[in-house]
Amino acid sequence: SIFSRALSSALDSLRVGSEQAILLMNRRGAATFVLCRDCGESLRCPDCDLPFVYHLAGQQLRCHHCGRTAQAPRTCPRCGSARIRYFGAGTQRVEAELKARFPQLRTARLDSDALAVRRGFESIYDDFRDGRVDVLVGTQLAAKGLDLPSVTLAAVIAADVTLNLPDFLAPERTFQLLAQVAGRAGRGPLPGRVLIQTYAAQHYAIRAAAALDVDGFADAELPRRRLLGYPPASVLARLLVADPDRARAEARGQQAVEAIRGPGVEALGPLPSYVPRRAGRWRFQVVLRAANAEARAAALERVPAGVAIDVDPESLL
Repeated sequence: SIFSRALSSALDSLRVGSEQAILLMNRRGAATFVLCRDCGESLRCPDCDLPFVYHLAGQQLRCHHCGRTAQAPRTCPRCGSARIRYFGAGTQRVEAELKARFPQLRTARLDSDALAVRRGFESIYDDFRDGRVDVLVGTQLAAKGLDLPSVTLAAVIAADVTLNLPDFLAPERTFQLLAQVAGRAGRGPLPGRVLIQTYAAQHYAIRAAAALDVDGFADAELPRRRLLGYPPASVLARLLVADPDRARAEARGQQAVEAIRGPGVEALGPLPSYVPRRAGRWRFQVVLRAANAEARAAALERVPAGVAIDVDPESLL
């Protein structure tokens, strides 16, 4: 089950009509990948070469990067087996399991899919604010800005989703998200409770977020940044090349590396991006690291035409 015993008990004891809960799952959809149990084939977007995400609405497969959609097959397109299985969890699966296990609770979902309909946010928010919804399931949209005194339970279904992303900012983003969720509970006269489901309970970002200890997180994170040479110990820029031809994309990335190299400037790459192919275009990135903004600016002036530049990137993914 995606609900721990502690969370199941907390949901069971929720007093309908006077107490509400927010459940965070920072992934959309019902299953994060679809697999054939016989041959191991993973159903992937042909334009991005990334796993399709299964959505319950229309039993549809959807690529979250380029928007391509496809119908969920009854049999494996590779071997013809009917043993197609759905793995992983997203907001739609959390909502479905919540309704099945706790039918007494009125639920709603707040994610970008739910907001696609006209006045989607206003309708969901009004229902939750006015007490017509007991449990709100959502992505980070549900973690920001909701100030409702009847929310007594805030829970994170899988804190490890953001913590394990290959980005130096992953611990900081995890801390921010968990702290935001924790701040939703107990804002009224009733006491609040926060539950975080994780396999990394001893990680400093998890422990600091659970205690709402901003200084404690900074004390653990800043030495790590200095040791690895990441901001604020340096300044960064991300260069991105996209091309329908993989070899040409990599070659253009190498040209960018040779152009920006110089005193006080380090070029990491070119390497395939976290999403190596999107909408039929291969993507290579170069991370420029410099000791100061002046050295970075001088290097960026030499970047070849046709290369996207992101200064002080919010993410390296």
